[in-house]
Amino acid sequence: MRPFGYRIRSVSVLLFCLTSIPFIFCSAEQEKAEEPMPSHRELNVNPFQKGNSMFKNGNYLEAIEFYSRDLDVNPDNPSSFNNRGLAKSRSGDKEGAIGDYTQALEIRQDYATAYNNRGFAKIKIADYQGAIQDLSFAIQFEPKYANAFNNRAVACWAIKEKKNACEDWKRAYDLGHIEAGRSYQKFCN
Repeated sequence: MRPFGYRIRSVSVLLFCLTSIPFIFCSAEQEKAEEPMPSHRELNVNPFQKGNSMFKNGNYLEAIEFYSRDLDVNPDNPSSFNNRGLAKSRSGDKEGAIGDYTQALEIRQDYATAYNNRGFAKIKIADYQGAIQDLSFAIQFEPKYANAFNNRAVACWAIKEKKNACEDWKRAYDLGHIEAGRSYQKFCN
């Protein structure tokens, strides 16, 4: 014969199991019900993030649209102007890109990335002096900006300033820009 205390414990364990199992299933159902539907998620996506996603996937025209939507609600966001400029540049609109970089710089005067991007766009339209000026500002605001040094070297090389180009390629390479090192080896040695 089993002791009385053992029967009480057995009944308690049984009651606990019977009451816990429905609670566990209810919890799981609530978690599923609280999960937003995919179409609802898309409505709540930040247009800036969606623009970044489109850009990364190579959908530059769609990226431009989403950055423009972000600017409708955040007109003082220099990153949206900068990124829209990148998308315009990749889609072939160099002048539109330069305009967007300029707007980003009007909002944030020390935005080294926008200076670099505008300088690179100016290289693409053969405005080498303008490019050198923008890239110099990028370097002034971010002294270890390897990409700006590399881009400025390209602009200097285009106007036959070999000494300046080689110095910038060397500096960019020292900062970790591998392509600048190749250019330095090819053109400066």
